[in-house]
Amino acid sequence: MGMIKKAIAEYFTDVAAGSSHHLHPVVVSAGAWLSTKLHELHEWNRGLLTLNGGTIIINHSYSSTVTMLSVDVLGGGSVIFSAQEKPGGTLLLHLTRKGVARRGLQLVFQGCEKQFACYDPMADMTLVGLMPDGETPHGWAALRLDGNPWNITHPTYVAKDWPYGLRREWRADGHDSVMLELSC
Repeated sequence: MGMIKKAIAEYFTDVAAGSSHHLHPVVVSAGAWLSTKLHELHEWNRGLLTLNGGTIIINHSYSSTVTMLSVDVLGGGSVIFSAQEKPGGTLLLHLTRKGVARRGLQLVFQGCEKQFACYDPMADMTLVGLMPDGETPHGWAALRLDGNPWNITHPTYVAKDWPYGLRREWRADGHDSVMLELSC
């Protein structure tokens, strides 16, 4: 958790100062795809990545840090997280949905047996893969979305310190990936 807090503090310091090493906007439109590795995303595109119907493939690679990346979703599309063991490095992805999309957003977690989302009504945000009690993600990526996109309303036992929370779980059910569908 210390690494995650440090990454968040560095991210917001850089954004507030307006300093980023790579300020080149990238739009992934319908029919296009962007394939990148975790270490390539560190200190790249501070909020200048837009998904507009295309596909973003993020492959894990060793990193000694937590990487934060914002993605604006305009026209739906797909975000795919590769199947990898977690030797080091975590991605925290903040998805912001803008406007009305013609198609939904598909989140694919390859190599995961299960994935879960937790909704916090006080902050009005949903975390996918990262629990408030500090449980590590099933995989190497965690997502933050504003609001409650899956309308999670049923309390579920979560952990000893935080016994009940609004949580939903998805299972791979014999497939090699967990796929979450989200209408934009």
